[in-house]
Amino acid sequence: MGQKLNKSTPSKVLLKERKENYLSIFSERLNSLSERISVILVGPKYQGNIGAVARLLKNSSLTDLRMVSPPELTDEAYSRAMNGKTLLESARIYDSLEEAVKDFTIVAATSSAPTYSDRKFLRLPTTPWDFWKLRIDSGERIALVFGREDDGLRNSELELCNAFIYIPANPEYPVFNLSHAVSIILYEMMKQIPESTPRMAEPASPENFALMIRGLSDVLQMSGYPDYKMVNTQIMLQKIFSRSNLTESEFYRIMGIIRYLKFMRGGDAGNEDQTGKPGE
Repeated sequence: MGQKLNKSTPSKVLLKERKENYLSIFSERLNSLSERISVILVGPKYQGNIGAVARLLKNSSLTDLRMVSPPELTDEAYSRAMNGKTLLESARIYDSLEEAVKDFTIVAATSSAPTYSDRKFLRLPTTPWDFWKLRIDSGERIALVFGREDDGLRNSELELCNAFIYIPANPEYPVFNLSHAVSIILYEMMKQIPESTPRMAEPASPENFALMIRGLSDVLQMSGYPDYKMVNTQIMLQKIFSRSNLTESEFYRIMGIIRYLKFMRGGDAGNEDQTGKPGE
C-alpha cells in the first residue's frame, strides 16, 4: 500500500494575508529608501527622457527628483511621466551640481566612459549591483547623478562625486539612453532589497520531497528500469528537483502524474495521495 500524503496547502485566506503582509513590508522598506536616495539630472535635454525618469522614480517609490539647468517642461514630459507627474511638479531646480548635492554623503556619478587605470581615480568603475550591495543598508544619503545626454558629466562635476557607477555594455557602443540608465540602476537597487521577492508559495516539505523521489523510483522500477542505474538516477532527480525550488502545489501535481502512471502500469495507487482521480 502506498503512503498517504500529508497534504497541507495554504488556504485563500492565508494567501491573502501573505500578500498583504508582503506588500506592507516591501512598501515600508521602499519608503525608507525614498528618505535617503535622490536622482539628479544634470542639464537634461529631451522632454521624453525627463518624463520617463519621473515615471521610473514613481515605480521605485523615490520622491526626490532634482535637476540642474533643465529646459522648461512641456506637455511631452508630463505625458511620458504618467503617474509620476507630481514628481515633475515637485522637482527641485538648481543652477549647479554643487548646490544640488550639498546634503548628501554619497554622490554617485554615472558615465559610459570608465577608466582602467587607478591613476584616473575620478572614473574608477563600480557596477550598479556592487554599488547597491555596499550601500543599500548603509543608512547614508545617496545622490544618483546622471549627466547630459550629449556629453555626460564634466570633470569639474565629477570632482564633486565620491562614487562612480558604470553599466557594462558593448565597448563599440556603451552609451545608454538617459532613462534606460536610470531604470537599470534603480532596478538593481530594488533587487538588493530582501523583501522585494514575494514568497507566496509554500515550499515542498522534506517529507513530501522524499516521498516524490520514492514515487518516481517506483514508476521506474515498474517500467523495467535497470536496478544498477537506480541509485545514481535517484541522486540526479534529487539534485534537479532541489534546484527547482519545488512548491507544495507543484509537488501534488507531480504526485498526481506518478499516481496516474502507476495506475496505468497496474500498480497500487489507491492510497498514494489525496489528489482525486488519477492524473488530476
